[in-house]
Amino acid sequence: MDKPLTFDLRGPFGLRGADGGAIVGLSRRGQAILASLALAPGWRMPRATLAGRVWSDRGDEQARASLRQELSVLRRHLPQGTLMADRDAVWLDPTLSAVNMVGEGGFLDLPEVTSPCFDDWLRDAREDLSRQWIAGRLAAGDAALAAGQVEVADAEARAALAVDDLSEEAVALILRAAARGAPRGAALQAFERFRDRLRQELDVAPAPETLALAQALKGEAAPAAAPSTSGAAAETSPDRPPSLAVMPFDEIGGDPDDMFADGIVEEITNALSRVHEFQVIARQSSCVLKGTSLDVPQQAARLGADYLVEGTIQRAKERVRISVQLVNGVDGRSLWQARFDDRLDDLFDLQDRIAAQVAGQLWPGLRYAEIERAERLPQEHRSAYAQTLSAMRHFWLHRKEENLRAIAHLDRALELSPNYAPALAYRGWALAQAPSYLWSDDPEGDRREAVACADRAAELTTDHAPSLVAIAATYSMATPDQERARRFVNRALTIDPNNAWGWMRLGWVETYSANYDACLAAIDRAEALSPLDPFRFNMVMARAGALVKSNRDPARAIELINEALALAPGMTWAYRLMVSAYIKLGKDKEAIEMLDKLMATRPGLTYAYFLESIPPGAKASTPLLYERLTELGMPEK
Repeated sequence: MDKPLTFDLRGPFGLRGADGGAIVGLSRRGQAILASLALAPGWRMPRATLAGRVWSDRGDEQARASLRQELSVLRRHLPQGTLMADRDAVWLDPTLSAVNMVGEGGFLDLPEVTSPCFDDWLRDAREDLSRQWIAGRLAAGDAALAAGQVEVADAEARAALAVDDLSEEAVALILRAAARGAPRGAALQAFERFRDRLRQELDVAPAPETLALAQALKGEAAPAAAPSTSGAAAETSPDRPPSLAVMPFDEIGGDPDDMFADGIVEEITNALSRVHEFQVIARQSSCVLKGTSLDVPQQAARLGADYLVEGTIQRAKERVRISVQLVNGVDGRSLWQARFDDRLDDLFDLQDRIAAQVAGQLWPGLRYAEIERAERLPQEHRSAYAQTLSAMRHFWLHRKEENLRAIAHLDRALELSPNYAPALAYRGWALAQAPSYLWSDDPEGDRREAVACADRAAELTTDHAPSLVAIAATYSMATPDQERARRFVNRALTIDPNNAWGWMRLGWVETYSANYDACLAAIDRAEALSPLDPFRFNMVMARAGALVKSNRDPARAIELINEALALAPGMTWAYRLMVSAYIKLGKDKEAIEMLDKLMATRPGLTYAYFLESIPPGAKASTPLLYERLTELGMPEK
């Protein structure tokens, strides 16, 4: 059955009833209230916050009175029971409300409301919705291309490009799809339009990798890479964390004496320094090279850096655009690039926002570069650090055979360095995954070994945020002690508040603890920090888990699970949550179909093994739900 209330957030803001008909007669401020609630965590907002947002042009007392009056009017227009309020908060019933993002045009096209606070929120909300939607399309396109679904990948990329015609990631995906069989002519036309717009609006050229993709499609030779100043450097065993220097950013058209760009660079440097997964060279050293004629390899050699972060800044009226790229210090190749658009408001808030986004999104690019550097080496030449890096690509694929390969790499790392804390921490996490995802022949034994690894890593780890996240993940998945897991993940996020995996694991901890609003807020943060993360499917699954376990929106959870499966087709344990969602909806036929799919991935699966395998936190948070499995056809023993 359709929800009694559906919000259309793409194109003109709309509201539909269960029959699909539009709900009309709402005032501008009434629409502003509903839009705010539809995008609030848990569909809920404090009264004071809501009144202050929609009536910021009035005093507090008058704003609260206006909110009371508008809520009374809204209840007369909305289906009974959908809009509720008490002395402290106003909320929509999430089990009776749904959001629709399908449509044409921009996001949240609402009539003007004479409230400056609401106008500021609306501008930010539109940008957030646009970014999230584009990131979802690009992630789905990447997954489709990896699965050989070239036409789907091309369509997803073009949908993203239609919303943001300066999305270089979308253009690159279109070119990659064309290289695999999508129409080449159309891809090259899209590239040329993008290149022309980039030149007209920003006076810059596409990134070198995008140019190389286009030239390859045209049959032209890609430009030769800059000559290496240290030919052996690329083949040196990475036996230490990489070093990174953030170079002074160029401000296009700015005043040379303006300190705006320097402030941005300083905040980015500070944010990256918290990561502790790489060494960040002091900004004072990087500034010495400002204005010199040295090329990238020469700058990297002078600074002793493996990688450089470069960027440009453009300001226009109330907007700022910052383009950032990570380049290889050996040959100057661009390894990652991104663009961040923001508004010029409070300078310190702006610097914090940009620094958080850059730090959150740059780290995955650097991690990929380090993995590739490690995997160019023969096994016998890999250090403990390199073996741990080699494990990562297998670790996040969420397949039994890949998880075993990750553990094998981590075992080699520990043979070389028995007290190497990151290898111990990730080995614990990998071992905890085995029973959790029904891969283990000895669930209790794997859990004991996982906890032993985490305990030892905890003794050795002080301020290495990724290891602390892995320790937290192990305790969360392998023990019922979610408070212990929370302490470790909070410690990691105190050190590095931009660690997307940390926010992801906090989301799972909160789900197991039945703190569903906190889970959704943590996952929002994880996805904002790393929208194209290789673990994004697990972020989506955490969101789905919260919606199922809280019984807020099992139907939406099913949509999310299908999205996660598109991102990670080998993640067959997702059918477990799909069964739960259909049980919550009272759809036993569909639940049985999903249970059959789950059992097909694990021949001989029994209820006894299932209960022994699933994370203790999952079992504790929904104890009655799993009892239905035997009724639906799962053998008891």
